[in-house]
Amino acid sequence: MSRITFGGLSSGLDTNALINGLLEVERQPIVQKEQRIKTLEQVKDAWRDINMRLRNLRSTVQELCNKENFLSKQAASTNTAHVQATADTTAENATYEVRVNKLATNHTVAMKSALGKSITEPLELAGKFTLNGVEIEVESTDSLTDLQNKINNSGAGVEASIVAGHLILKSGTSGAKGKMEMSHVSGQNVLESLGIYGSGGFYNETLAARDAELTINGISVTRSSNEIDDLVEGVTFTLYAEGGESTFIRISTATEKAVAAVSAFVEQYNSVNEFIREKLKKPDKNEVGGVGGIGLLQGDTTLMKIERTLRDLVHSPVSDYQKKYFSFASLGVTSIDRDGYLQFNAEKLINALEDDPEAVYDLFNFEINDEDGVGTGQFDGLGVRMDNYLKRLLVTGQDSMGRTMYPISVQQEQAIQRRIDELQRRIEIREERLLRYEERLIRQFTSLEKFISEMQSKGEDLARMITQLSNQQKQN
Repeated sequence: MSRITFGGLSSGLDTNALINGLLEVERQPIVQKEQRIKTLEQVKDAWRDINMRLRNLRSTVQELCNKENFLSKQAASTNTAHVQATADTTAENATYEVRVNKLATNHTVAMKSALGKSITEPLELAGKFTLNGVEIEVESTDSLTDLQNKINNSGAGVEASIVAGHLILKSGTSGAKGKMEMSHVSGQNVLESLGIYGSGGFYNETLAARDAELTINGISVTRSSNEIDDLVEGVTFTLYAEGGESTFIRISTATEKAVAAVSAFVEQYNSVNEFIREKLKKPDKNEVGGVGGIGLLQGDTTLMKIERTLRDLVHSPVSDYQKKYFSFASLGVTSIDRDGYLQFNAEKLINALEDDPEAVYDLFNFEINDEDGVGTGQFDGLGVRMDNYLKRLLVTGQDSMGRTMYPISVQQEQAIQRRIDELQRRIEIREERLLRYEERLIRQFTSLEKFISEMQSKGEDLARMITQLSNQQKQN
């Protein structure tokens, strides 16, 4: 709490300025501690930033362990109007010649003539019939719309619709096996009365049940569906039109995802590397705590270890991996300079993927086999190793003794906060001492002013006495 004092009334000295000057000298240790707290807060912010960048790096590393990014396949068609295809990761790179002779169709029948009345009026027909083995009962009050709904809700696997007064029935199953079966059961013959089915069969079969017929690489095949997934492992062919020239389907590795994944990793790694180097570098005298906090963590052994470990993980080959691609460098990821920044040659990765995508993926994430060559369910590789290391830095876990291990940034922030708390405690002690010192100075200067005032008063009394004596002598 500030005090109001009136200094120098007797002495003429600016005692307030003298006191403030003395207090300012005594306050320097507090100023230094406050500046240290400010720097430590910047260090905390730096560790939060490091944590965020490492988390982003881990996300890109996990994409390196994603099988879809390296083993995805793409299928290209020379005539998408006739045949298209999709491929999953199990498909082999190859080209297939496909010729569609016939498309598979869904059996479709219709009434031979329009109803002749509103589709909402009663049909005045009462009877039972079966459709694909499902019995359907028609009441005399049912309209054509009611019959449509009963068929659709029957579970017979038939889609009923009404077009221009015609009831149309379409099998839900394509191919010859999807041919609809109908029969009269009892009552009025509803199917015959509506002109759908009689003793001679279907009155108006608009589309016969037919299988797809095609040749693939010269081999004739027949399938019940136009979507065929059992001809080539991992490839699904979809037929759209028949006739015409052959369509060529080319299955190849979809390299775009892999290139994007590695590019993202290199970019984020360089971001982490640049930030760490900036914090560890020996700054110029005007850089510490300045823009970017250059040199804030100079000499920090924890951060130095992180930098060194990340660099080792990137540049060290997988020694126990017996394939042609055994390091980042073999996939086009190399250092630019001694500072550890990475560059990426995408063409080298693309060539490796076209050559052996499994080997490329396994470099990042391969299963460890036992002595008999059987998978153990444990995984290793560049991506796995880096992800495991980053996980230890970023995720709360337990050590071998069951103790909670917090993320490295949390550990650092907690340690820094303890130092800040201690500095604040010392500042409070100093502030209390400074307050007492100020009170003592005020008392001392007040006493001085009082003493001077008393001396001045005595001097004035003495002067009056001398004047009186002098006047008396003159009178005598």
